[in-house]
Amino acid sequence: MARIFFAVVFVATTCAASGQWAHREGDPMPADKGELVEEFTKAQWDASNFAPAQEVARFRSLRYGMFIHFGVTCKAHRDLSWGSIPWSDQRSPDQGHAMTNGSVPTSEWTTWAKDMKLEKFNAREWVELARKCSYQYIVVTVKHHEGFHMWDTAFSSFKITNTPFGRDYLKELTDACHAAKMPIGFYYSQRDFYHPDYQPVDHAKTETVGQYWWKLKPGETSPLGSRHKNYIDYQFKVCRELCVKYGRIDFWWWDAVSLNGMFTAEMWDAEKLCRMVRELQPHIVMNNRCSVPGDYDTPEQRLGSWEDWRAWETCMPIQADGGWAYSGAPVKPLAERIHILVNNICGDGNTLMSWGPHWDGAFDEAQIKAQLEMGEWVKKNGRAIYQTRGGPWKPAAWGGSTRRGNTAWLHVTKWPGESLRLPAIPDHAVKSARLSGGESVSFEQSAETISVTLPRARQDPVDTIIELVFDQPVAWLPAADGAAKQ
Repeated sequence: MARIFFAVVFVATTCAASGQWAHREGDPMPADKGELVEEFTKAQWDASNFAPAQEVARFRSLRYGMFIHFGVTCKAHRDLSWGSIPWSDQRSPDQGHAMTNGSVPTSEWTTWAKDMKLEKFNAREWVELARKCSYQYIVVTVKHHEGFHMWDTAFSSFKITNTPFGRDYLKELTDACHAAKMPIGFYYSQRDFYHPDYQPVDHAKTETVGQYWWKLKPGETSPLGSRHKNYIDYQFKVCRELCVKYGRIDFWWWDAVSLNGMFTAEMWDAEKLCRMVRELQPHIVMNNRCSVPGDYDTPEQRLGSWEDWRAWETCMPIQADGGWAYSGAPVKPLAERIHILVNNICGDGNTLMSWGPHWDGAFDEAQIKAQLEMGEWVKKNGRAIYQTRGGPWKPAAWGGSTRRGNTAWLHVTKWPGESLRLPAIPDHAVKSARLSGGESVSFEQSAETISVTLPRARQDPVDTIIELVFDQPVAWLPAADGAAKQ
């Protein structure tokens, strides 16, 4: 399949997904995305709002981020929101969602805040751990679909400061990130299974079509319920509050994916909402899950493919069960997590790896060990990861490449033998080839091909990284076909 080129990862990560791409009329399109693409005309796209180009470039350069999922429904040690809340207690259009496996009635899970003590939570230690794990930025859930506020909001009593913990969790995390110069992003879900006025789809006005979708009944012009305008007003207030209370926010992670019309811009007054956030945080880089194009695409629980014309970020849980928050499930094997990251950087995208703490606020020791193990690999190979772009060869069956300045790095995850022959880069000559540890690698080049040879005993079974230094920059060349030559 074109969009995924590491078979070991494909097998393990094809669970239910809701990742999405925003597509501007006339632009290239990653293949086989189906309902996961939200289409925009050129006029719609050009009339929308975007981050400054230098901020998007900075986001791309970071490449590897930590996603922290935590909230009131984590008490059950199941997935956040979905793992506890049954479909009957969710709100349309989410009722019947494929990710739902909860069985805790609303009358119960909404009382769990009284048990939220976070005795072992230490924001500074969390940020230090992220650094040790080689993460370059953090995204933290501030409100998931459960509707619980992880900050001291003035607009709801359903919040972290009304728990035995009693402190502003979000302030402590953002302060720790700012002190450590760690970029911080806020995950904010527009969906809300708690707020009484949340009515994006009114069943009196709509008919159900398939699992998620709806259509307006004859004579109706809007799916919104009569109270939903109050929810939109509330949402503007809390998003403004987040933007003015916590200093610099580097990234904003919306989460109401279009899914071919499941959610629409009308439900959030999306263009106005996003413009307000940008006015308050002019540098902010925003994803595409608010029914406006945003600054980057967000494949979820799946790998991205080649896409160098627009920033993108795969979000993926570290747990093998696909759960975003802590569940006790085993962590994906190290080789699989390396392949996820390598797939994405070679496709010119970022990777956001998700996990969450225990109910007491401490991360699981076994998961910490796995994260540190991955962090050591990333640290060792950071030159071929951070501040790179995908290319100069597009990903193929053998692996892919990254580049910066005069240097390209081959990430060979599946050797075709002892030699790998690639199309030559026109008017560019290789000056040297060596492994990440500094050992030289034999190479040959002609007008048609560049060939590297490495005995099997020196090949890394997970990712052999070969640094190619060229006689002139390769950073901004159009990417060449990466198919290996016979």
